[in-house]
Amino acid sequence: MASDELRQVFYTNLASIPAGRYCSYGDMAKLCGVHVRQVLAWLRKLPADSNLPWFRLITGQRRIADYPGNQRQYRLLSDEGLIPEANGKYPPKYRWPDQVA
Repeated sequence: MASDELRQVFYTNLASIPAGRYCSYGDMAKLCGVHVRQVLAWLRKLPADSNLPWFRLITGQRRIADYPGNQRQYRLLSDEGLIPEANGKYPPKYRWPDQVA
């Protein structure tokens, strides 16, 4: 599949994450058939005015990555009712999709 087609698959999958749920970067990579680094590159290239729910992607350890702007991501997830547990991890019951091959 061509790079542009893979990026479209990524956009479609990203848009499919329901409000109040999260997906790990690694699970998204598996869904798209790419390496996790490609997912991160596509995220960095999202336009600032994108309405795709980029903030619903978190680390495989169920945490928000440490980067400038992560407070905004925390706030956006909190607005959807996603609050980390006392250990800083997001509850596994909110993971999307429920199973990744």
